[in-house]
Amino acid sequence: MENHLRKITVLLYLFGAVAVLAAAPKRPFSHKYHLTQVASCENCHTTATTSTKAEDNNLPDKSACATCHDEVEISEPRPIGVQKFNHAKHVPMGSIAPVVAAAVKNGTYVGSHPPAAAELAAAKDACTGCHRGIAESENVPHDKIVKAHYPQMSDCLVCHNKINPPDSCEKCHVASVPNFRPTTHTAEFGDKHSSKEMAKTECASCHGRKFTCKGCH
Repeated sequence: MENHLRKITVLLYLFGAVAVLAAAPKRPFSHKYHLTQVASCENCHTTATTSTKAEDNNLPDKSACATCHDEVEISEPRPIGVQKFNHAKHVPMGSIAPVVAAAVKNGTYVGSHPPAAAELAAAKDACTGCHRGIAESENVPHDKIVKAHYPQMSDCLVCHNKINPPDSCEKCHVASVPNFRPTTHTAEFGDKHSSKEMAKTECASCHGRKFTCKGCH
């Protein structure tokens, strides 16, 4: 009887330990630390340099983590609204940060929140030139998207600057998606877009650099 109770106690302990481990939060991912362990981003994101499609999954394969980690869980890539992008073509060009910096300086950058000069100066290669802030990123959640680390449309428009709406939109975006529009264009947009709080700079991203309010009104 005593031996039987002892077995039950051990099983309950093990069950509790498993439950605690299952409930334990996953540790956020630190790019900053891992970049001290590898020579470049491509060591983990091995498919990025040869990827030719926007829908390609360029997240690390579990085998890239197996050297140091026994168990690895990698989330699915974030959904994107871009249908055409070629990493293999852009990576050999190197960092776009100097080009973006020049656009910010001369006032041709169409984003309402241009990147800071220090942030652009820290981007030394093709990866960090577009995915800015990655080298200092220490707290990437496993279940959330950190949009700040992804290229902004305004970055792309520094080089791809021929804006001819709506035809130019379909060159990169999946325009056939229902209600294809910027996230700022909510149901109340028609009433609020003239307010002083809304930055007009980004209007040029879709409506062209010569866009004026009088063009519609």
